[in-house]
Amino acid sequence: MVALWMVVASGFFALMGASVKLASAKVGFFDIIFYRSFINVLIVAALIKVKNLGFRTQHLGLHMKRAAIGNAAMYCGFYSLIHLPIATATTLGYTNPIFQSAIAFVTSKGQLTGKLLFSVLLGFIGILVLLRPDTPNGEYVATLIGLLSGLLTALAYFNVGKLVRSGEPELRVVFYFSLVGTVIGCVMTAVVGFTALDSAMMLCVGAIGVFGSLGQITMTRAYGSGNAVIVSILSYSTIIFSTLLGYLLFGEKLSYIAAAGMALIILSGALAILKRSPAKASKAAAV
Repeated sequence: MVALWMVVASGFFALMGASVKLASAKVGFFDIIFYRSFINVLIVAALIKVKNLGFRTQHLGLHMKRAAIGNAAMYCGFYSLIHLPIATATTLGYTNPIFQSAIAFVTSKGQLTGKLLFSVLLGFIGILVLLRPDTPNGEYVATLIGLLSGLLTALAYFNVGKLVRSGEPELRVVFYFSLVGTVIGCVMTAVVGFTALDSAMMLCVGAIGVFGSLGQITMTRAYGSGNAVIVSILSYSTIIFSTLLGYLLFGEKLSYIAAAGMALIILSGALAILKRSPAKASKAAAV
């Protein structure tokens, strides 16, 4: 049942990515950010009220730091989704376990084991394969931005760990993240102008928020009721769903080179996750 929750969550996240790409044809970038965050903050706020957790926090500064990094990661991830095949963009976002391993080594002054070094090097080889010289300039920039989303996500996880260890409920962490995203999205969209939405685009932006929130909720359920290492590895099924949606909805086909690079990154991420303790892996549910 635990495996099923994570597979379902992965499906929701893949559907959110496809919705982002569909909406980007007519809806502005900051509109997408706003609707994603606004719908999520409403859903999470309702859950906080139901669970009677409260919104007040003693760690507002750390929440703002985590929210700033997390939203930057989301912006980079959405930009990559819009300009790259969905499978490629999703894979780049899932480089975060590689960066987490590097951050953990630097911050904890831990021992760089042979297995950890191998997993990190394997991941960066996969990244270099995706950054192949024949990539068009536009895609090259989008690929680098997608890779940046992986690094920023790893940094966001690091700050989530601090908040969880301080006793903050995961829902409150997500609430402040989405609240900041809503405010930034609203301000930026007000500056550049809101996009008029027809019924189809209203459905798309609604799907972005709903699928993203459902993915968050089901992922949290998976991490809360099962082995976090297994759940983390199963989260890579998002890439499989994204590949299928990219082919069915957009006719996207992966080259053998890109597929090889993705496979190396997935293998590297799985190895990095296996080196982490279940407690550390479970932080992903709050991102």
